[in-house]
Amino acid sequence: MSVEELLEFLRRLRSEDPSYVRGEVLGSMTTEPLKHLLEAYNIFVNTNLNDPTLFRNTYRLELECVEWLSKLMYGGGYGLLTYGGTESNLTALYILREFSGGDTVIAPKTAHVSIKKACRVLKLNLVEVGVDEDYIPDIEGLCSTIRRYEGRVACVVMTAGTTDLGIVEPVDKLVSTCGDVNYVVHVDAAYGGLITQFINDLDPNIPVYDFRLSKVYTITVDLHKIFTPIPCSALLLRSKELEEFIMFEAPYMPLGKQRSLLGTRTGGIAATAWLAIKSLGYEGFKQLVHELVKRADYLSSRLVDLGVEVLRRHRLPIVTFRVSNARDVMRRLWGLRMYLYPTSIPNTLRVVVGPHITYEVIDRFVGVLAKVLNK
Repeated sequence: MSVEELLEFLRRLRSEDPSYVRGEVLGSMTTEPLKHLLEAYNIFVNTNLNDPTLFRNTYRLELECVEWLSKLMYGGGYGLLTYGGTESNLTALYILREFSGGDTVIAPKTAHVSIKKACRVLKLNLVEVGVDEDYIPDIEGLCSTIRRYEGRVACVVMTAGTTDLGIVEPVDKLVSTCGDVNYVVHVDAAYGGLITQFINDLDPNIPVYDFRLSKVYTITVDLHKIFTPIPCSALLLRSKELEEFIMFEAPYMPLGKQRSLLGTRTGGIAATAWLAIKSLGYEGFKQLVHELVKRADYLSSRLVDLGVEVLRRHRLPIVTFRVSNARDVMRRLWGLRMYLYPTSIPNTLRVVVGPHITYEVIDRFVGVLAKVLNK
């Protein structure tokens, strides 16, 4: 077969999978990337962020992206770009294990599965703490657990934008309640990081979770959640000192060392992140996020009008709702090419409102859901 025939075969394969463009992907936190962001990725795809001596401009793009993201989080501009929230979380826990010397991670049960993965890989003891009926972490329980493991805590993990409900967990309340104990916090803001900082005017009660809190040492922020092509994430650090824990000797490299747990890191992620930041800017991100919140509000109201229970939502554009026999309902919806996701909450399903989820897509989904529920 010729290259063109093979490419056509790949196009056909892709067309059989769920499509963002057709509004079929309802549960994923990712979206259809804009063409100019893909072009930026391709321009720098053959450069290596871990070779800043050879690819100086690539490294410069990364530094500018990290500086911009860090400023959003009231940080000093330290950190690096990664291939996703899982790598960012793994790297953060590695850094904080080395920094603190602790062997225990404390986290609410709502922590993302990548935290469990990281603890398993790093051989860290994970202690999970419960949540209340509104799925908010038990702060007193967290505090007593921190005290119980004092001297052994590698870090406490909190989430800004939980997977099931998009809840921004009250890191500020944890710090004010348990600020006299020696521990540090990693915030997994993979989903919520580039949303919450732009919607404080919509909800001034969103908890503070960034570097304004002295206990917060590392923050994960994903750009490929509703913005850029996959993969594109960032791990932001409180200080330059923390970067030293991920500097590894590499005599075969011009610099003699590498930064990050990975070896080669394509400069494509820096280029696409840089272009997204420069082309949208603060106001562009804000307008986009506000629009997504409006669409999520519209979806919630349509579901309520349908008689469907919508679970508590914290302004982030995640809409989780409860139906009887959720797995069967999901199976029927998938059969109609409406691909939403289940959650860990019994009999609930989740829609993540990304840029590809238009009002037309919402109306079509609600109409199909109504027919499925009637059956």
